[in-house]
Amino acid sequence: MTARRETFRRRLREKGSLELRGHPSKKREGEIMTIAKSPVVTMAPTTPIYDAIKIMVQKGFRRMPIADPGTQRLHGIITATDLVNYFGGGEKYQLIQRKYSGNFYKAINEPVRSIMTTDVVWVSTSAKISDALRIMKKHNVGGLPVVNKEKCVRAIITEHDIISLFSGKISGVKVSDVMTRKVVTVTPRISIYEAARSMVEHGFRRLPVILDSKFIGMATNRTLLRFFGSSQVFKHLQSRTMAQVLQTSVLEATRKSVTTVEPNADVGEAARLMQKKNVGSLPVVQNERLVGIITERDFFKLI
Repeated sequence: MTARRETFRRRLREKGSLELRGHPSKKREGEIMTIAKSPVVTMAPTTPIYDAIKIMVQKGFRRMPIADPGTQRLHGIITATDLVNYFGGGEKYQLIQRKYSGNFYKAINEPVRSIMTTDVVWVSTSAKISDALRIMKKHNVGGLPVVNKEKCVRAIITEHDIISLFSGKISGVKVSDVMTRKVVTVTPRISIYEAARSMVEHGFRRLPVILDSKFIGMATNRTLLRFFGSSQVFKHLQSRTMAQVLQTSVLEATRKSVTTVEPNADVGEAARLMQKKNVGSLPVVQNERLVGIITERDFFKLI
């Protein structure tokens, strides 16, 4: 395995340095601004939690910086995991119990500042791409706000942005060499609440769903977010029957049409598939059975 990775790294070096094209003003700001997304969508600290869910579901975001509406000075960050934590029985869920006695309808109007991460890991507009890669690996995060000297949000960079940069150069290693083999899975019998708790407790963003030993779909923090933001769930919030909703089968929040990859496939193929489908992971399936999972984070082992 080590020999294969070293062979890959040698090939990557032989292919030459990355050509970073961008607007001249961005080049003066720093290499990172050539691939970071700008302008970036932010939310005010006073944004109600339910509005945050609707915005993130509509735009397909996994994270959003929380910033002052006028200056764009960074206050925190809210992620899909934070919101699943709030509704799904993590430590943030205790706020609903303590402050609202379990009344979800009142709890959805709590401002995002109550559950956002305030100790935000960020990167400067003058940084290199390698700086962002190093910080993401060190702090185990999937995205970083990009801020200027005044700590005002100028852009955001994610794992997906970095992997997209390298996708055409990654090859020479099998998926089975970098994938995670010991994957926590669930069955359709468990509830939304149990799935959310499992994600929060293990720090996962996704849970493969298995039925009769066969892979049938993927429950992720984003599919759970879409579930919590649905009109059906909102009606239950109004009628205060959210406890019943949380007992719904996880199958209701499972993406069933999922692109998969085989263990013998080249990592380059996996990277291109992720980029084409705009996903952050691929279940590794052989003969309808899940044998592992490969994520954008796994590519960091190689780059």
